Amino acid sequence: MSKISSVINSLPTLFVKEKAKGWDRVIVFDLKGEEPIVMTVVIKNQELVVHEGMPTEAESALKLLTIIGESQYVCQMFLGEVPPMKLVNAKLIQMKGSIIDSMSFSRIWNLPKKY
Repeated sequence: MSKISSVINSLPTLFVKEKAKGWDRVIVFDLKGEEPIVMTVVIKNQELVVHEGMPTEAESALKLLTIIGESQYVCQMFLGEVPPMKLVNAKLIQMKGSIIDSMSFSRIWNLPKKY
């Protein structure tokens, strides 16, 4: 399993479901770089499910937030090596969706802090 696949598949362990109350969304990771991948994270009723590929037709009915960038930066973010906003501000990761969804995305994880 690639590093990015491993990191994204570990998201259920980092997910703080109490902070996602009422926030049903589909998050698509459309990543390039050393390990290009497309993975979908579905948050519904404070539960999180991860699968490879684009959202299903049923999942597409939920609001969408797309994360675009290189896989190495998403790994750094979820491994706690670089603060998420530093990556966003440097335009190494882009979030396509509403600004409110982007802010909500940032607060629903219990990220380690190695920086």
